[in-house]
Amino acid sequence: MSSFTLATLRSSQGAQAAIGVKDYYYLIHEFQPDLPSTVRMLLDQWETSLPMLEALANHIALGKVGVGSRLDLNMADFETPVMFPDKLMAVGANYSGHLKEMGLDPKKWASMPFFLRPPKTTLVGPGETVQIPKSTKQFDWELELVVIVGKHLRHASKEEAAAAVAGYSIGLDLSCRDLIQVDNDLKVDLVRGKAQDTMAPCGPYMVPAKFVPNPYNLHLQLWVNGEKMMDASSAEMLYHIDEQLSIISEYLTIEPGDILFTGSPSGSAGVHGNRWLKPGDRIHAEIEAIGSLDVIMKQA
Repeated sequence: MSSFTLATLRSSQGAQAAIGVKDYYYLIHEFQPDLPSTVRMLLDQWETSLPMLEALANHIALGKVGVGSRLDLNMADFETPVMFPDKLMAVGANYSGHLKEMGLDPKKWASMPFFLRPPKTTLVGPGETVQIPKSTKQFDWELELVVIVGKHLRHASKEEAAAAVAGYSIGLDLSCRDLIQVDNDLKVDLVRGKAQDTMAPCGPYMVPAKFVPNPYNLHLQLWVNGEKMMDASSAEMLYHIDEQLSIISEYLTIEPGDILFTGSPSGSAGVHGNRWLKPGDRIHAEIEAIGSLDVIMKQA
């Protein structure tokens, strides 16, 4: 079986689903018109789409399809992979190293913290896509393994949750550190602190779950302007992905196409001399078996 990735590419016909095989991307509707033309629609019928995509990838790898609108990987114009999920979920305090970095015990909390972000305004793809909010002086980075869901989940067991994972991508949970903690009775403001426009870059593509057999031993790395800031392993996860989805499904209906940010390891700006992000800064993030994501900061 040929491995492949899924992406959303900008084209003359608008945003289109594309399949990546080796070093090229192919607009799916040109080669398999029976398949939907967006990644979101592919995920809506993932059990049907996946075997058809596998067959298409095999045909491409064997040279049994025409070149068509084949694009070199370096020439592809990526959007975020799923435009747009109904829900963008995020789990916090999920890496032992990150908890140590914050001066907390590196153990599971009794109640797993999670929150929602508005996907149509916070979710962006690679490139010069991130706007630093005018309201912050402490714009920070976090690198996260992203889960993309392919089934409905409600009151799901861990086994059902694991089976619902369609694929993985790379996410950046960008944060306004000076806006998260506030001087009121609630003490925390996650909207101003983590859910402003463009603060959830994700991409550049989705790797189907079957090509990532063990998501709990992946190397995560992040650089800012070429300087390494994060270097960790997903083995540090306290709540595994199946447990995260199972817990969230007790409170929300999770739907195909929904996205889950699974937590960040240590290495954010606070441990690098409060080296906050500024306009023109470039983030390069890598997750083993997934790929790399590059974004550039600009002022809002």
